Amino acid sequence: MSLSAIVHDDHVDVVCSALAVNCCQFGCFIQNTPRIPCASENHDWMTKLREIAPSKKLRNLVIPGTHDSASVTISKWSLFAAVGLCQNLSVVEQLQRGARYLDTRIGSGVKDSILVDDVNVVHGILTGGKFVKVLEDVDQFLCDNPGEFVVMEVVLENKRQLTAEQRIKVFKLISSTFGDRMITKDDYDSWFNLKYVTLGELAEKNKNVLVLLHERICGFCYEDKTFDMDTVTREFNCHKNENCMRNKWHNTMDSQRILSSNEEFLETYCKHLGKLLNSQFVMTPAFGGVENVPGLLFGMKSLRPVSLARKLYRKEVLETFLRDRADCKWNIVLLDFVDLCPLLVR
Repeated sequence: MSLSAIVHDDHVDVVCSALAVNCCQFGCFIQNTPRIPCASENHDWMTKLREIAPSKKLRNLVIPGTHDSASVTISKWSLFAAVGLCQNLSVVEQLQRGARYLDTRIGSGVKDSILVDDVNVVHGILTGGKFVKVLEDVDQFLCDNPGEFVVMEVVLENKRQLTAEQRIKVFKLISSTFGDRMITKDDYDSWFNLKYVTLGELAEKNKNVLVLLHERICGFCYEDKTFDMDTVTREFNCHKNENCMRNKWHNTMDSQRILSSNEEFLETYCKHLGKLLNSQFVMTPAFGGVENVPGLLFGMKSLRPVSLARKLYRKEVLETFLRDRADCKWNIVLLDFVDLCPLLVR
């Protein structure tokens, strides 16, 4: 990307970020061109790695992950879409680029519905595409690339509650979509120990998807039966996220703070090898205090995740930070707009 193009993109981003110009924060001009182009086809990187290093442990891999993975399905012309969009690529394209952890937020698109077709991708007040389509896309990718392994976390958004019947149908849909390829409760209780499990073992047992749930989606009654997390795990092979993974939401839009906070997080938990470790390099938009109002009005500050991500993905920021700490025990590296940092993902 030429210097003049970068300057042009940065200028347009300031205009689109300015609340005085784009007060409803429509998703106009969401940048999709990385500062540094890079080959981006990584659809079978785990398969290739397994062929040369079958004893490589899952916990010892650096795994690209995507934050609000299916948010690209939110219309750019929804009110405040620019604040909720976190990806330019479809879930399939993210997987083809190398992402192997998917953060999927869901909720009801129709109040009090009992239909699984009314379960949508959501991000806060914004509604995107159908959850069933996301599952179909992940399933198709894994059918085409059976040697890959995907960790898919499903989170119910706080204010977009599903009915009890919808929740049961979501669990059944997940289970029927992935079938025997899922890590089951029996697997988890026997051989699937994250401290030791290898790429070779996963391939040998024909397993290529681990589904994690936030406990918020459980703890309800349906047809006189209580579905707590243990029941859901036993009946549908979906696991409590905290049992398999550690993560931390850093809640900052300051790039240096997010780097130092992730470093502290890694130092604290890097020796806990029995769980996946999710390092979230995700900037969180916030109004902040009154002193930030002029900057937000005129685009010097931004509520758009794409603007924050572009600043974080400058070569001297995140890329340098990770390169200088290449010997650290990184595991899942969670990112917004993975198309804007192809060299980092590569």
